[in-house]
Amino acid sequence: MINFKILLVIVLAMISGCGKNDPFVAKRSDYTKAQLADIEDRIKPYSVLNVAGAVELEPVPSMAGEAKYAACSACHGANGGGGVGPQLSGQTSEYIVNRLTQYKNGEKVGSQSNLMWAQAGMLSETDITDLADYVSTL
Repeated sequence: MINFKILLVIVLAMISGCGKNDPFVAKRSDYTKAQLADIEDRIKPYSVLNVAGAVELEPVPSMAGEAKYAACSACHGANGGGGVGPQLSGQTSEYIVNRLTQYKNGEKVGSQSNLMWAQAGMLSETDITDLADYVSTL
C-alpha cells in the first residue's frame, strides 16, 4: 500500500517542477545582441580587465638564480646569512660554482657534505652558474 503523503509529495514535485516554475530548467531570454554583448563585457576575466585609475606596475626583473635559491634559503638563510648551513653572503661566484660542482661530483667538502650531495646532484651547470651569480649579490 502506497503512503498517501509520499504520493502527494511526488505529485506536487512533478507539478511544481514543470515549465516556467522549474528552478532547474534554464530560462530562455529574448536579449538583444547589444544586451548580450553588455553582459559578456561585464564578465571579462581579470587578465583583460582595465580598472579606471589603476596604476600599471612594471615587473621587477629578477636574476635567474633567485628562484632557485628559495630551496637553499631553508638552510643558508634568506639573505645568505647562514643557519643550519654556512653563511654564503660575501662569497664570490667562482667559490660557489666550485663548491656546488664538488658536491655534485660527490666530493666530501665539509661536515655537511652528505646534505649537499643530493641538493647539488639535481643542479645542471646552468643552475649552478645562475645560483652562484645570485649568491654573489647577497
